[in-house]
Amino acid sequence: MAFLFDGISSKNYFEVEKIERDILSPITHSLVEIPGRKGAVHQGSKKGVREFTVTIRMRETNIDDLNTKIRTVASWLDQEEAKQFELEKEPGLYYMAFLSGDTKLDEIGSVGKGTLTFICPDPDAFNKVETLVPLVSEVNQISVEGTAPTFPVLKFTMKQDVTFLSYIGENPNDAVVLGRSVEADTQTAAPKEQLIFDDDMESLTGFGWSEGGTSVDGGSVAGSFLATNQTFTYNDIGTGDKWHGPAIKKGLSETLADWKVECWMKFDLTKDPKMIGRLEVYLLSVNGEVIAKFALKDMYRDTANTVVEFRAGDLNDGQYIIKSWGSKRGVYNDFWGLISLKQVGRAYECYITKIVNGKHTTRMFKRYYDVKDKYHTKNLAQIQLHLAGTGTSPIASNDRINFDRIKVWKINTLNEPDEVPIIARAGDIVQVDHYTKEVLINGEPRKDILDPISKLFPIEGDSAITLYPSDVADVELSYRSRWK
Repeated sequence: MAFLFDGISSKNYFEVEKIERDILSPITHSLVEIPGRKGAVHQGSKKGVREFTVTIRMRETNIDDLNTKIRTVASWLDQEEAKQFELEKEPGLYYMAFLSGDTKLDEIGSVGKGTLTFICPDPDAFNKVETLVPLVSEVNQISVEGTAPTFPVLKFTMKQDVTFLSYIGENPNDAVVLGRSVEADTQTAAPKEQLIFDDDMESLTGFGWSEGGTSVDGGSVAGSFLATNQTFTYNDIGTGDKWHGPAIKKGLSETLADWKVECWMKFDLTKDPKMIGRLEVYLLSVNGEVIAKFALKDMYRDTANTVVEFRAGDLNDGQYIIKSWGSKRGVYNDFWGLISLKQVGRAYECYITKIVNGKHTTRMFKRYYDVKDKYHTKNLAQIQLHLAGTGTSPIASNDRINFDRIKVWKINTLNEPDEVPIIARAGDIVQVDHYTKEVLINGEPRKDILDPISKLFPIEGDSAITLYPSDVADVELSYRSRWK
């Protein structure tokens, strides 16, 4: 008898004497008593948290080995997030569980005996095998195994720009609506964000980048950039007592009053805690004035700790909107992800996220309003990229610190309701997860496009999914069947 937790078997550490579990998770009933009437009226029931109680025994040759084993087990079981919990006798299924309650161990010599309790906030089991079903027509028949409601994920790979996507399930109220449809006789589709610059960092010359960057915060421009493997990184960072490294800039095709700049970066200075470095994106006016900046930095000489900065205005008179290492030290170490700064009128929106398996994780978002009209009045005309080290401190190898891609968007003011905003463009990937209640576009949370009438519904047995419109995207439905 054994179990697996977070993919590791209990056999590695101890014997499992027995595992206790309920046939069903605890059921509570809502009952309302009515005066003058016997009994009560049933108002529904609710299933609670499922528990697994595991009796274990550790046997080692001596007390020191037992102490070592106890600490190893503690490290394995102490998880901040729910992990997969599998019974060896029930292969193919898993629960999402936490260790809970006391973990007392009765020790006699080099033998320890105790009880572990695992709780599953979601009491139903998941199939380890994910099923993928292409939805190739307007009405699609689906047959789902399992004894519990199963929540699908729908993935739309867009073939054209759209303002509207929808689909319905077997029941009339099972409907998901994204965006708004266009009334053909009175409305037109329009982009709220218009892409005017997109560089995948393949060439330093192909998009007109120049060695024209001459001014950077708290340091000097030195050395040169190198384009390699579709990234911009350093060839040489030069020398200097303070920050020093290359800078390049690029003029945009038009000046922008309202804009969004997105930059994908790799920033990993964890190999040596003495490393110091920074990646910075400066947003410049037509005259070369700094109107905003965002950056990743590690300025600590004895520990790896990446800090993100967002600023409106220049170094001398600007306003830092974010200057933080995140929720705790090291959150943004070993970073690959997206940093974005958006300005519409007085409003600035700052966003940073790591990207793991195409999904945005470890996100931070903050708004700032330029109520005194100090920063937003100058239009965006140029982009400057800067990479630097400082003094003689070591810096990461150039495959660990680089710019991967940059996009600049023009933000349009739509005349609504006559103009209906486009919510997804050709090539975008839209995902709707009925279990986590997430709506993602290219991995970014976009629940703002979900119509309030929507219901993210489960599927069971033989059912159908109807798409409308059915020809604007390649659609896949995936799920893990669930069992009570």
